[in-house]
Amino acid sequence: MIDGTLPGYWDNKVANFTAANGTQAKVLVDVSPAQVAAAIVGEAALPGEASVRQRVMTGGCRVIDGLISSSDSAAKSVAVWQGVQATLYANMGAPTITALNVINRTVGSFVDDGYSVGDSCMLFGATTAANDGVLAQVTAVTALALTFNGTPFTNEASAAGFRIVRVGRAKQIAVPANAGSSDSVSSVSLLLGAQTDSTGIQLGANGMLIAGLVAAASALPAQVSVSANVGLY
Repeated sequence: MIDGTLPGYWDNKVANFTAANGTQAKVLVDVSPAQVAAAIVGEAALPGEASVRQRVMTGGCRVIDGLISSSDSAAKSVAVWQGVQATLYANMGAPTITALNVINRTVGSFVDDGYSVGDSCMLFGATTAANDGVLAQVTAVTALALTFNGTPFTNEASAAGFRIVRVGRAKQIAVPANAGSSDSVSSVSLLLGAQTDSTGIQLGANGMLIAGLVAAASALPAQVSVSANVGLY
């Protein structure tokens, strides 16, 4: 990067919700691992330098702006969580979900991954779509089993792409009926508001921003859209 105080590049993220999504959350801003960004076509080297500088991204991002709009004729609320990608399928052996509330692994350790009783978690990339984005609280932790309160999940044999995310509730945002879909009702800011008045949300390399509806959207074509503008470093 030429200037370490500026993002290497910008990106835009969107998550949409309809009645079919219920209250299942979605990843709005995913992890931003360290990487070397590809050169821009036609880019020239700086004066006095032989080649174009590599854009080395050290990982992480900053959410600098975002909007929430709705075509729902009923007012809704959007919940926002900050998350940390904690456990990946590749490090679990042959993971399964049993008893509707236990995640099992055959290699690795949930203890070593840092889980403790009282944690809130969400799953993404589950074999069963109904398991994605469901908020669940940890009630017991052993090396090979993670137990949750109630029966939040459907039993499954998980596959590549499955991951467990530890989450913390960041805020809840009121969204008026037809916000951003009417000349008289504005979209709602993702960052500003009565609960938190922030100029940005900083996420580490394994950090995520997750959004979901507190109550399901009305029948189609009603839709609630959440967008975020992100600078990657």
